[in-house]
Amino acid sequence: MGKLTGTRYGDAANNLFAFYRDKAQELEEADQYYMSAIALAFAVETSILTYLLVEFGEENGGELEIPDNVNMANLIEACNEIDVLNAPIDIPSHVRQDNKSPKYVAKDVVDKIRKFRNLVHPAAALRGGYDPSTFTAEQLADFKEMYESVTHSLLYYI
Repeated sequence: MGKLTGTRYGDAANNLFAFYRDKAQELEEADQYYMSAIALAFAVETSILTYLLVEFGEENGGELEIPDNVNMANLIEACNEIDVLNAPIDIPSHVRQDNKSPKYVAKDVVDKIRKFRNLVHPAAALRGGYDPSTFTAEQLADFKEMYESVTHSLLYYI
């Protein structure tokens, strides 16, 4: 994802995004597919937060504050209100190194990412009967497609 700048929080969030993205790659290379997907989910949340901070800050002429109780569902709702998760997928993505089009419309998969990310909480995993040790490389590949679709959409609307 391109570097988002313009605000104090935007720069810090961009650095956090890069950390999660790099950590996801490192974990995938170590065959830690579930943890790699979790890192990508955190990268998605961070990229959405970064987009909102930078875009709203620039549009409103000043620095935005990060609310005390922001969660991914709130971020998704804000994105849906301004329709930035609906970029067309019949065009090449700046996110993909192979310059192919994204597989999914971000709006259709971002809540799946959020629900999966919530499985990092042991109580949620236990309640749902989810066993993270069963997460496969193939599932990670599909999760990466969802991740790339969200980042594609955000970059499309910058």
